[in-house]
Amino acid sequence: MSGYSLRELAECESTQDVAWDCEPGTFVVADRQTGGRGRSAGRHWFSPEGGLYMSWRLGPVEPAGFSLLGGLAVVRAVRHWGVPGWLKWPNDCWVGRAKIAGVLPDCRWRGSQCVGLVLGIGVNVCVEALPEGAVSLHRLCATSPTVAEFGEWLRGQLCELLAVHEKVGVSGYLPEVRSHSLPPGSKIAYWIGTERFEDEVVDLDDQGFLVVRSAGRLTAVDRLIPLKF
Repeated sequence: MSGYSLRELAECESTQDVAWDCEPGTFVVADRQTGGRGRSAGRHWFSPEGGLYMSWRLGPVEPAGFSLLGGLAVVRAVRHWGVPGWLKWPNDCWVGRAKIAGVLPDCRWRGSQCVGLVLGIGVNVCVEALPEGAVSLHRLCATSPTVAEFGEWLRGQLCELLAVHEKVGVSGYLPEVRSHSLPPGSKIAYWIGTERFEDEVVDLDDQGFLVVRSAGRLTAVDRLIPLKF
């Protein structure tokens, strides 16, 4: 995609919902959300002023790997401002043991074909009051970007990664994803449904799915907590 359009709002319920009504290639950005959503049903994204709340409307794409694509773009952006963010599989960016960003892909299907996708991203850029376990970029870097500056740089990374994805798929950026993910041997706790497990990270497979020592490939992890870096 060579270019994009930008729709900026002061407030909306969710940029995800607005984006579905936009033309493919449109980024929707809001100063505040009243109903921001997390990855699982019933979870909400805390959305006061000072955060980047953005959704990217795309047409038919290969959806496999899009959580990683979005997460990697955020990691690149955070690191551009000197903050050592890492990718917590499959869709969060953390700094140390605190969450700084989340990614939410929504896909619409016709049979087995993806006919459209919206990639939502929420980043704590200059948020003052945060829930426990979260962190904001402006508290971590010497010279913090504005939300607009961060958003512009992030959109450039997303477009760059999309070009790779359209050409070769997730394999084109998977080595970089691995380099910013928990290393093999890391101890993790994770949930599948309501059942909790503790295992050891082996790797990401060639499609970007998490592989652990005892359970093989996982495709539906609800939550993941690093127990040991």
